Amino acid sequence: MPSAPNTDDNGTDQPDTNPSSQPGTADSGDEASTAPDTGETEAGADRNAAEAGEAATDTADGEGNTAGTGEAEPFPPRGALTLRALRWAGLLGALMFGSIALVLRRELKDTSSLIPAEAFTLTGCMVFGGLLVWPLLNFWEKKGPILTTVMITVMAALGMTMSASLIMAWWSTYQETGFSVLFLLVLAGAALSATLFLSTGPLLHYLRMRTTAEVIGDPNDPSRWRRLHFKTGEKTDKGLPRYERIRVPRRSRTCLMAIGIAPALALASAIAGTWALVNPVHHVIAKAPADASLAPPTSLAPTASWTKEISSTELTTVAGAGGPILLTDDGIMALNPKDGSVLWTYSRKQATFATSSSTPNERQLITSPDGKYLATRILLPTFVVSPQGGQATITLVFDAQTGRIVFERQGTGGPLQLTDSAVLDDDTAFSLTDGAEMWSLPEGSGASYSGPAGHASFILKCSKEHSDEKVTTSVHRPTVTTTVFPQNDPTTKVKVENILSELPSEPYSFDNSFSSFIDGWAARYTGKTDASGNPMAEVISLDALAKVDGADTATFPLGATSGINTEASRISGSIVAYPVIIRDASLPYPPKDSRAATLFDPVTRTVTPVSQDRSLAAARTGIIETPADDGSSSAALVIRPGDDSPGTTIPIAPGSTYHPYKKLADKDNTPVQPLTPQVTKSESRVWAVRTPGAVIAILNATDIGHRDCGGGPINGSQRCRDTYRIFGVTGGQK
Repeated sequence: MPSAPNTDDNGTDQPDTNPSSQPGTADSGDEASTAPDTGETEAGADRNAAEAGEAATDTADGEGNTAGTGEAEPFPPRGALTLRALRWAGLLGALMFGSIALVLRRELKDTSSLIPAEAFTLTGCMVFGGLLVWPLLNFWEKKGPILTTVMITVMAALGMTMSASLIMAWWSTYQETGFSVLFLLVLAGAALSATLFLSTGPLLHYLRMRTTAEVIGDPNDPSRWRRLHFKTGEKTDKGLPRYERIRVPRRSRTCLMAIGIAPALALASAIAGTWALVNPVHHVIAKAPADASLAPPTSLAPTASWTKEISSTELTTVAGAGGPILLTDDGIMALNPKDGSVLWTYSRKQATFATSSSTPNERQLITSPDGKYLATRILLPTFVVSPQGGQATITLVFDAQTGRIVFERQGTGGPLQLTDSAVLDDDTAFSLTDGAEMWSLPEGSGASYSGPAGHASFILKCSKEHSDEKVTTSVHRPTVTTTVFPQNDPTTKVKVENILSELPSEPYSFDNSFSSFIDGWAARYTGKTDASGNPMAEVISLDALAKVDGADTATFPLGATSGINTEASRISGSIVAYPVIIRDASLPYPPKDSRAATLFDPVTRTVTPVSQDRSLAAARTGIIETPADDGSSSAALVIRPGDDSPGTTIPIAPGSTYHPYKKLADKDNTPVQPLTPQVTKSESRVWAVRTPGAVIAILNATDIGHRDCGGGPINGSQRCRDTYRIFGVTGGQK
């Protein structure tokens, strides 16, 4: 390899030396280098050192007369030095970006689907053209300016077109998936560098015609890769032409070195800047933590204290420690329960939030038992390689009060659980304090549950029990078997039977292998019956079931029940138990008088009959028709507590919804929400969620659903954006 560009062969800088003024004299120590391209012409260091900017040994265009033969034509030809530097720049850039692309490719799979077909075609044309043109450059001595121009134009056009196609592919992928593929940008950089390299070659060979070089590779051939020499006009002792190395002033060498590295640095900066600026993630952290001292309302105000509208195809609401947290098409949004203002947001372009099918209502957002952490998963494009293969996902855990990300990990899905201080991501537990790995479950552990766990315990799985089908009792008694263990000791597993489950969809079926665990509490049958032979239940903490050291072992009786209302429990943050329901009874659909019997509020740690509850746990939410004094009618969103108190009434202004009020009103003008989990909230125009500080009532004001959204081709599966009107209902008088 040639020597480094910014050093001369004698190890000294001689910026003022002009060898052409001493045509018959060689510098001291340079006699051995006068013969052309022989082992005696250059020192070993000149033959094997890198020339990286000798491309950069020559002067810039303005220095073309620093070394020459004294003839009218300067040597090296004007511009040759810069072209040699650019040639090195193209080669170094191509090697650098090519190496980076190979590294980035290891993080992707099926990269061929990302690279457009025209890029493959253009690459082949450039390779073939380079192989075809190179002999032409070397052996066709009489290359005219027209042929040289054609060669350069063709190579430049191919390279620029290929780079443009790769950049367009990167942008298209970003628009479709929200994933900025750095690999494509780096490939575009490699293509531009290769274009620079292939375009300077013909120019240098063309300049060779304007020199005294007789043979390709002569010491005075501008297209050679080694250092340039000039003819002194004298002969050596062997009768060969005498050559001397050209001398380049230090400032010129610095300029040439800069030319040699500037293109690669400029491209790298442009790529890095583009990748950094075009960020699919927009994350706004709260200026101050949300108020964690707020308690969920135990009663309801007569009307809403604030309202807010959000546009989204779907809307999910959960309760964090500081208030409501919403999931929309645009991402995650935390609201201040006092006034509805936005506390923090997290959005990711084209993000698809994964659901957990192992839990009721297919949770996309999971909160810790104390509500201080929020976990979710985002599906990554199929071309992203995950550590274990399969569908790649990103698990994110947020501080629910500030929105700060406390944990992030790429994986392939699996169970996702939160305690108050740890996360179980697939089969590995991590501390939420410092993100350190705690332990991994053994392969084949059967972990399947996703959702909130205990305060200091995890749930391995929930499996359905078939005992309900075999018992002779005439009432429903749905149960599941739950396996739990302390978060600090995964080997200490406890199998707990008779955990209350959801009612079956049909009298003699069993299709619900899940339960609701609220704020670290669970409900189980005690094995006892009341005077009528109905099964009795109690509430106990998951930590107590898992035998966590120092766990709260208190129990709270629920009385006789036929299971747990998982939907009512979820939205109210309380454990809501069904009344006793006869197995042969035809359950009303939707259920009316059999929705709830008793409830346990983890905040107050009290068990309350529904007839005495004034909160959301036993309330019915819906839309009713309301008459006006002038004889007209309108609609109103109502929340009616279980104690038959007035609750909350929110008027719906005429014309403010997509449908007329008569179509909005519930059947028989009787609110019935929440329904059983078999009926999802998407089938209802209204629902409510109890959060610290306020009850959040939600109205789908448009309810367009799946239809033509007014733009583009009609697609029956297309989901249109609806307008959701959100109301904040604070606590009322006790």
